[in-house]
Amino acid sequence: MSGLFRPAPVGVDLGSGSVKVIRLKDKKILLAAFMDIPSSEREDEGFFIDRLRNFFREMNITGRAAAVHIPGMLSFIRTINLPPMPKTELKEAVRWEVKRQLPYPVEDAVYDYVAAEVPEGIVVTFASAEKKNIQRHISPLKEAGLNVISVDVNSLCLIRALPVRGSGNVVVIDIGAKNMEIDIIKSGALRLTRTVEMGGEHIKTWLIGEGISETEAEDILMKGTADKMNDVLNQFLREILRSTDYYKATFKEKTFSEVILTGGVAINSGVKDYFSHMFDIPVSVPNPFDSFVMKDETLRPLGPRFSAAIGLARRSS
Repeated sequence: MSGLFRPAPVGVDLGSGSVKVIRLKDKKILLAAFMDIPSSEREDEGFFIDRLRNFFREMNITGRAAAVHIPGMLSFIRTINLPPMPKTELKEAVRWEVKRQLPYPVEDAVYDYVAAEVPEGIVVTFASAEKKNIQRHISPLKEAGLNVISVDVNSLCLIRALPVRGSGNVVVIDIGAKNMEIDIIKSGALRLTRTVEMGGEHIKTWLIGEGISETEAEDILMKGTADKMNDVLNQFLREILRSTDYYKATFKEKTFSEVILTGGVAINSGVKDYFSHMFDIPVSVPNPFDSFVMKDETLRPLGPRFSAAIGLARRSS
């Protein structure tokens, strides 16, 4: 997207259930904070903006340059392979591919790309979104006092925040409040991304439907054991396998080297236990805070919630 890789000192991840803020300087986290925002509160736009405004003031980031990201449902991302060519020709080649592949007119889009040289040529990942969707998503943040200077996509944020630079095919599963994003990354390059409307709220709703109280369902979601969530997590697994099977068929790949879990739901060790049992390859939940010095150590265990925000803030670190 336009400004996709422009530096920004503050990373702000506005998710479906919370907002997370990160400020970095070298290997130090100067600020890490979050605020939960129930769906009911987001329905009242004025109230929602007031809550954001008060939060940004409290964090002392009002008016600061910030990078934000848009949800996977609103973005269009593709990775393509191009033959070796001069940088002067690459820009036009990418523009032609964007125009050819976009499901909407390029005039209505904002896009940007990253390119990496490989032995076979150039691997290019481009990201795009419709201008109207970008404005709709960032408008509350701007009205609440942020100086939004760049917009990113979740999958590229995760690549910056998580250890995904190996040569094998790595599956990154980001489970948030409402959505699960499935990313497949090889040699640090995004090969496939897919967003499914299925997240922590889906697990909680399923548990309540099984006769469990809302309070107990919330407790199970946060720290329940795998056996209490097996049936609903099977639904997540089916979507993941659908994506990996498609990837194998499309890219002629046979194996995966690792599964990485992230997002708020991944903090529950029971979720990791479930996927570790279901996959025959290593499953990990890396904490993106581990490589940083923090002022507030109480937030360190919540690191997977901040993966996207850290990826946004690392643009300038």
